[in-house]
Amino acid sequence: MNILITGDTCPIGRNQGFFQRGNTMSLLNDLRPEFEKADISVVNLECPLIQKEAPIEKCGPNLGAPVDCANGLKAMGIDVVGLANNHIMDHGPQGLWITIKALGEHGIAHVGAGENVDKARKILVREVHGIRIGIFAVAEHEFGIATKNAPGANPLDVIDFVRNINEHRSEFDKLIVLVHGGNEHYQYPRPGLMDICRFYVEQGASAVICQHSHCVGCMETYQGQNWGRTCVTCYE
Repeated sequence: MNILITGDTCPIGRNQGFFQRGNTMSLLNDLRPEFEKADISVVNLECPLIQKEAPIEKCGPNLGAPVDCANGLKAMGIDVVGLANNHIMDHGPQGLWITIKALGEHGIAHVGAGENVDKARKILVREVHGIRIGIFAVAEHEFGIATKNAPGANPLDVIDFVRNINEHRSEFDKLIVLVHGGNEHYQYPRPGLMDICRFYVEQGASAVICQHSHCVGCMETYQGQNWGRTCVTCYE
């Protein structure tokens, strides 16, 4: 089984045109073979795909990319897009709806965001070689977090994680957790974040992938040396 998970992906700036045209040679270059052999490929989409700008009021940049940038995700062979991050609501609910619609039209699944927190917390399951892989995505509390009555990203909530996993444990064989959190441009996790990631493993996660720091990070193996009882925790 070959599962490929990238860091934050944002089709803006000089890469925007490559995504719009689906130019995988320019986007991936010598990484193309890695994407082509993946049984499941997952990216964190760090901005909504929009038809027109409608920026919300917030600190920091409002990110957004043209909706036809989904062409590049499709051409790259992306199967699943994580939407649990601090930018997915930068253009409000409409930006989220257009993003989900565009991904669906290209046959790309999404996880980690929805019309309310119940939809955002759903575990996505994909079967590979007879093994059911669950994918769960959460984001630290910044901008655009979903609530009971509002759309947005699935919030990092340890208690909810335990309840969610216990409720749906029979639906997957292995679980991958995507955590959008950490300190930007710092390659090591905060002690508290490390404790949370290890706790996820103790509750049954096979791998925990931290995104958001925008730099080459580190990883550790916790509780074992194989998929039977292991977490490989990566801090991007």
